[in-house]
Parts: sequence; C-alpha cells; structure tokens
Amino acid sequence: MLKRYLKHPFPYFAAVLLAILYFSLPAITQSIAARPTFTDYAYLDASKICHSIQKKMLFPFDKLLSKTQRAWLVFPYYLLLLLLLRSVFIHTKKLWYVAGIALMFFLLLIYIFPGILLSFENDTASKSIGHVANGRIENSKRMYFRGGNFTTYSFGGYLIGRTYVNDRIRKIMMQAYAACEKTCPDITFVVGEIGRKNGGKFLPHRTHQSGLSVDFMSPLLKKKKPYRSNHLFNFWGYRHEFDNKGNMGKVSIDFETMAKHLYELQKATAAEGLVIQKVIFDPVLRPLLLATNYGPKIKDLPFTKKRVIIRHDDHYHIDFGVPSRGK
Repeated sequence: MLKRYLKHPFPYFAAVLLAILYFSLPAITQSIAARPTFTDYAYLDASKICHSIQKKMLFPFDKLLSKTQRAWLVFPYYLLLLLLLRSVFIHTKKLWYVAGIALMFFLLLIYIFPGILLSFENDTASKSIGHVANGRIENSKRMYFRGGNFTTYSFGGYLIGRTYVNDRIRKIMMQAYAACEKTCPDITFVVGEIGRKNGGKFLPHRTHQSGLSVDFMSPLLKKKKPYRSNHLFNFWGYRHEFDNKGNMGKVSIDFETMAKHLYELQKATAAEGLVIQKVIFDPVLRPLLLATNYGPKIKDLPFTKKRVIIRHDDHYHIDFGVPSRGK
C-alpha cells in the first residue's frame, strides 16, 4: 500500500531540482548582478534579494528556521511536500482534472473580461501611508488591465495583484492616456509594475510600497513603427538592454512618445492637486529625451541625476506625492 505513494520518481526528481535551485541562487544572482547593466549598482542588493527568495522557498517555516537549518532541511521539506501532494492527487484525480479545466476557463474569462476583478473593489478613497520606500496603502485600486491605448505588462502579474495603486494616481494615469490618444494616436502604452494591494515590501523593487510609485515601460519603435515586446523571456520588458543612443538592434526607444506621455502625466498630476516627486530614467539617455519636440515641456521634472541600482532604460519610474504646505 505504501509503495503506491513512494514508487513514483517525480517527487524525488522535483525535490532534487528545487534543492539545486535553492543552493544555486547565490551564484545566479551574482551572475545577473555582474552583467554590465547592473555591475555598478546591483551588487549591494544581490545578496539581500537572494536571501529573501531562499527564505520564501521554505514558507511557512521561513521565519522559524536559521540559515543553516534551512540548508539542511530544504530537500526533506520539498520531498515530504511533494509526496503529500502526490498522495492527495492519487485520491483526487478526477477532482484535479475538473479543477484544472475550471481554472483554465476562469483564466480565459478574466483575460477576456478583466473588469470582473474590479467589481470587487469598494468605493472608499485610497489612503497612502508612509513613504514609497517604507509604507502601505488602504483601499487601493487595481489599475485597469487594458484600455483604448494601453495594456498591462503581464497578465500573470496583473492576476496575482502587482498593479494596485492609489485611486488618485489611477485617475491621473487614465487622464494622461486619454490625452495621449490625441497627441500620439497610434501608440499602445504599456503599464509596468505598481504595487501590492496593501502596500509594503514589493520585491525586487525598493519602493512601490504606498501605491504612489508606477513603472511605465518605455515606448518602442522597430523600423520606425510602434513596437511592443513583453513576455517571459525578456522578463516582461524589464530585460531590454539599450545602448547609449537608445538602440537595441532594430529596436529603439521612442523618446518623442515618452516625452509626450510624461508631459500629459505632468498636466494630469497638477490638475489632481498632486505632484511628481521623482522620475527615474537613465541619465545617459535623458538628453535624447529632452531633445525631442516635447522635451522643453518636461525639462523641469524632478529627474534623478545619477543612475540607480537598476539602469531604467526599458522603463521609467515615477513617484507621485502630495505637495508640501510651503508650495
């Protein structure tokens, strides 16, 4: 009877692979951090991110075990977990098949009608508490998955709740996109990562904690035509690497469209009574952005002067905020 649960090789094979991944994470993160794009900026965070992922891999015991204990228990933990899952599967095969079909139908329904998820929101105004790098949010709202001239970077990221935002920021974003339908009508913009439903730590980002930080993916051109490329193998657009002229082979950054979008965000933010506190975009590429027709209109935006940990060429990060009393 017991052999029925222990004889299948899958739990052992999968447990070995997961254990190898666990112990390989330091080398993987260091390898990524050593890339030219990150080498001067990411090395400080690589070990922290690696340690955090390793802890999460042993949830819910991550906070109870020391680093040494986790190292010793990672294989037995996954083996026991996978054996338990297989035993459950043996007795509930039909239920799993039905659940799998139901899940596929649900995902298809949500993809076609993503507004279903917004129907669970309340009408209470959002409240951002604390700082973008140390804060939280109450009554956050999910950004719309798609609109007339924009879409979200990843359906998976949207589904698991990585695009929650303060309702006033969502209003600003929608107003800016509406204005861009007139100034750059052929462009489909891409919304990047925003934040969690309740805010707080949002790996791998340092900020995005209070519903006031938004990543906007850089609009692209390919052979002088609008182009989008967001999928698993380029980390949904976060792994593009452009040279110092904004080119990546046949693909290039559409600086003119980016400038128009920033200008419309600036106007919509002021109309809402808020301010743009920070704009992060690669300082090396910024002169090309400011050299566009709309460049002079956005030259006073609070761009960061130096590169940060991640280069920010494939996207531009904006922190919104409430103006100080002295303004």
